[in-house]
Amino acid sequence: MHHNVSNPKDPLNRLSMKFSFSLVLLLAAATAFGQPKLNSPYSRYGLGDPVNQFFASQAGMAGQTTAFHDPFHLNLLNPASYSYLRATTLEAGLFAKRSGYQSSSASRNVWSGNLAYMAIGFPLRSPINEVLDRRKSPWQFGMGFALTPYTLVGYNVETVDTLDQLGIVQNTFEGNGGTYRLTWSNAVKYKQTALGLNLGWIFGKNTYENTTVFSDSFPTYSNTSRDDIRINGLVWNLGLQHDFVLKYAENDKTTPVRWLTVGLTGAGTHDIKSTADRLFLRSRGKLSNGQYESADTLLYDAGVKRTITLPAAFSVGLQYVIANKLRVGGEFAYEGWSAFRNDARPDGSRYRNVSSVSAGVEFIPDYASYNNYAKRVRLRAGGYFRQDPRVINGQGLDDIGVTLGLGFPVVLPRQQTSFVNAAFELGKLGTDSPIEEAYFRVTVGFTLNDNSWFYKRRFE
Repeated sequence: MHHNVSNPKDPLNRLSMKFSFSLVLLLAAATAFGQPKLNSPYSRYGLGDPVNQFFASQAGMAGQTTAFHDPFHLNLLNPASYSYLRATTLEAGLFAKRSGYQSSSASRNVWSGNLAYMAIGFPLRSPINEVLDRRKSPWQFGMGFALTPYTLVGYNVETVDTLDQLGIVQNTFEGNGGTYRLTWSNAVKYKQTALGLNLGWIFGKNTYENTTVFSDSFPTYSNTSRDDIRINGLVWNLGLQHDFVLKYAENDKTTPVRWLTVGLTGAGTHDIKSTADRLFLRSRGKLSNGQYESADTLLYDAGVKRTITLPAAFSVGLQYVIANKLRVGGEFAYEGWSAFRNDARPDGSRYRNVSSVSAGVEFIPDYASYNNYAKRVRLRAGGYFRQDPRVINGQGLDDIGVTLGLGFPVVLPRQQTSFVNAAFELGKLGTDSPIEEAYFRVTVGFTLNDNSWFYKRRFE
């Protein structure tokens, strides 16, 4: 006979401490997200260039997330996946990107890179206790927190025109900043069906500056307009996943070894808030220290509150899985960007409703190989076609690419299996548009697992 004895340092106190640790870790990581050296001309539109919200393990499969769940990897985009976790999982990722921009008259190569994401997720019921109790509940619960960049702004574009009566006119367009998303995920699973909810807080600041220099005037002068826009607001999305079990383990009729997962996600239209400071001035030019020479302020509005409307979206995905061997799937997503509004900074651009399709595969030669490490490496590949919502000069932007990925298992002390994941993306944005971008992106992710969280100590 045995008795369960509560350790005063164990369930509630440790639970509270670990929740606090998770939040402090992610909030502290916010300061680590510096602005990458970005020069993307299209980032001046909307809220900037969108940043993929999937992690390195999914990036190698072209971003398969809607039907993706894994006991040792996080999936932020479909929160239902958190209920499948069997260990506390900490994920962090870095990326580097090389973009080659080509217009009809010029070309330029730009490198950028930064911290890509920080996230933590955990099951709310310890799998170790289930084994010790010899009782497997049909209910499972999961929770997580994540901090990710949401959009990036960074551009520096110059044009020179010769106008009647005004002579040479030089225009400079500069922008920098970005928005971030802090997400709280919750999930519940009953038997083979899981539901999840993401609550996210989007925040950040974007700065836009346009300068027109009249070179042939005497004396030379310039007009400068500058907008500093601070953004914050609540967003959410729902997720659903259901496994159609095709085969159970021979020695355990409760453990699936082959199944088909159907996934759905959806989000409604969101109104988030912005506060803008607007400055318009005339000067003799900009000095090297960033100040303006002989500046004359013509307009200054501070603390102007406006609304930004983000669109509704949904996705549907399908994955066929053989446990510890094969994962292959595809998904379709739709976003209603024609409803996008940015009252803080109307740029006169048009936005279109967009869709995307992707497919990917993951293969493990032999996950239990003892003497051949290469057979335990996860091999991933995929391809995607995504429409960009921004319409430039009447031309929509399309993004097409292929991916490759590798997942390297690492056995840490106490036999905790973790991973180093690498993903490689090769693509092109804006074919036949005024400026084409050919890019190569590398993402490296670190996944650390620990199944001792929420473990209830037992004395025999």
